[in-house]
Amino acid sequence: MNSKELRNVIADTCEKYDSQYAKLVKPINQLLINVDASISEETANKIIGNLKLYHSGDKYITDCHLEESENFLKDGIELIQKGDLANGALQIYGAGLNFASYATKVYGHKNVNPYKNFEENFGLIMNSLKK
Repeated sequence: MNSKELRNVIADTCEKYDSQYAKLVKPINQLLINVDASISEETANKIIGNLKLYHSGDKYITDCHLEESENFLKDGIELIQKGDLANGALQIYGAGLNFASYATKVYGHKNVNPYKNFEENFGLIMNSLKK
């Protein structure tokens, strides 16, 4: 499937598995459809799976945000390395938004150190994209 088809499946999944999380995903996904942003099949499947798992009560929203942040970061780095700067930048922006959502929502609920994640992700970006 191409990116538009994958994003349409995400939109349909938001409708079918309506939840707090779907209400966060749906408008961002629509904005990304509007600008013809790419999405990998792996990341689309992660989002679709997370929508279903959150809806059924089998996954916390914080875990959805963290996993998607990791996928977007990996995709963004790969796209930039391939020369697709616009889509790569969007993916990395999405990684940051998802990580910020994770970090603010997990605070006070689980003893985690988001700075460790920051350090790992900053290192990944620098090591992957430094010439």
